Amino acid sequence: MEKRRVMFIVNLRSGIGKGKKCYKKVIRWLDENAIEKRIEPEIFFTERTGENNAVFLARKAAKENYDRIIVVGGDGTAQQVANGVAGFNLPVGFIPAGSGNDFTRALGIPKNTEQALEIAIDGKVKAIDVGQVNGWIFVNVFGVGFDAKITHYAEELKRKWPLSPNTLLYLIALFRELLIKLEYQHLEIRFPNKKDSVKKIAGKVTLVSIANGPYCGGVFKLAPAADFRDGLFDICWIKKTSRLRILINILRGIKGTHLALPEVRKDSDGKLPQVSSFVISSLDKQFLPCQADGEILPSETEYRISILPEALKVLVP
Repeated sequence: MEKRRVMFIVNLRSGIGKGKKCYKKVIRWLDENAIEKRIEPEIFFTERTGENNAVFLARKAAKENYDRIIVVGGDGTAQQVANGVAGFNLPVGFIPAGSGNDFTRALGIPKNTEQALEIAIDGKVKAIDVGQVNGWIFVNVFGVGFDAKITHYAEELKRKWPLSPNTLLYLIALFRELLIKLEYQHLEIRFPNKKDSVKKIAGKVTLVSIANGPYCGGVFKLAPAADFRDGLFDICWIKKTSRLRILINILRGIKGTHLALPEVRKDSDGKLPQVSSFVISSLDKQFLPCQADGEILPSETEYRISILPEALKVLVP
């Protein structure tokens, strides 16, 4: 049996130190298991730009016929790798090393590095959907407004207090946004309804979360029924809501029991609206802060979003 060429794409900066710790565990595991597993590992460290950018490395692996990629990093690194290999028949395994790890949590990947490595080498290959916003791929969630601002400030806090739990920092950022900076975006979503017709949702919102998977922000379950393989996004549209109502119902958002609230827009069946493509825009022509998989993207006045069915091959339990 020939050896399998495996590209490890390692983000040492992920998780404010978690990436480096996981990398050391990966090296120990490879020393003990590489021969038995018949793998030929090649390790690359990601850089923000240049040829060691994760997008470029993933594309290199696809073009040079590697047998698989293993990502050591968080949701942001997974997103970049997806931008390099989506559409290619190259499976990707994941070693969770980020702050939130919402994507790998939804895939059922354990946080334990050694267990995750076993799955990344010998797990099942499944094809999952990814999202695309203005030409950029995301794997788990795209958010506009409130959650994007929280994400931005939480990232600032991580740099100041790197040893603090991610959940604590996210909640601090949330409370800061609520008490000091709360703003409501005036948005419209347009999507195909029936043949040659367009449906619109419009109004001032607390947040809009476009979910491919159920989790976001490391703590919240805003789209409990979201499925990576159903060819649809779940749209969590929360109408303009008072600070008090948000504070009272934060725990519901964490548990995923918020769908019963009147502020959450639902279809007639009581579930979140589901669509495969749509346009979201500012009715005030304002630049909308946004985030994808916990990464801040350039602000635009309009976003065109679509699902790419089964575009990414992943290794799962």
